[in-house]
Amino acid sequence: MQTMGDQTPEAAKSRGPPPGVVPRRVRPKFPERWHVPQDRSLWIKWAHADKRLKEEKVYWVSTSSSAGAPHAAPVWGIWRKERFYFETAPNSVKGRNLRENPRIAVHLQDGLDTVIIEGTAARERDSRTLRSLRTHYTRKYDYTPDWSDEGSQVVYEVVPRIAHAWKAPGMHRTLVNFLF
Repeated sequence: MQTMGDQTPEAAKSRGPPPGVVPRRVRPKFPERWHVPQDRSLWIKWAHADKRLKEEKVYWVSTSSSAGAPHAAPVWGIWRKERFYFETAPNSVKGRNLRENPRIAVHLQDGLDTVIIEGTAARERDSRTLRSLRTHYTRKYDYTPDWSDEGSQVVYEVVPRIAHAWKAPGMHRTLVNFLF
């Protein structure tokens, strides 16, 4: 039986908007008593969040088991065309969690210039995409991954549903959500 985290490449690619589509920026509602200025020029722009996601070296991913047990771990990854890719051992905690529950959060390490992605993950199996990712990993990390043994390492594609971004201090002035 195929679980949601192990979708076929065709099913994974059909999730969410087409790669490369710029998400819609929206502002969360704040209580009026907070007196938060609505100066749009302060709001984080997608170009800033996208650049941060591309340039980050270490990302944190958070998954949970089907029973709801949380798990967070640092990973290396590649952000391309509004998709996040990372590798993991299929029997690692995150690998087992994603087989049962494809929901995932990915965030940068920096809490002062924050970008958090929420979405779903599925195995990436397309050979052309994997070749391209291998090149990106080699350039970014001076590391050439070996994904020839699916019992050892597999690649996941994360399709975002929403991204949260802000800068601190003054988080309330800059905070936006991006809807994919």
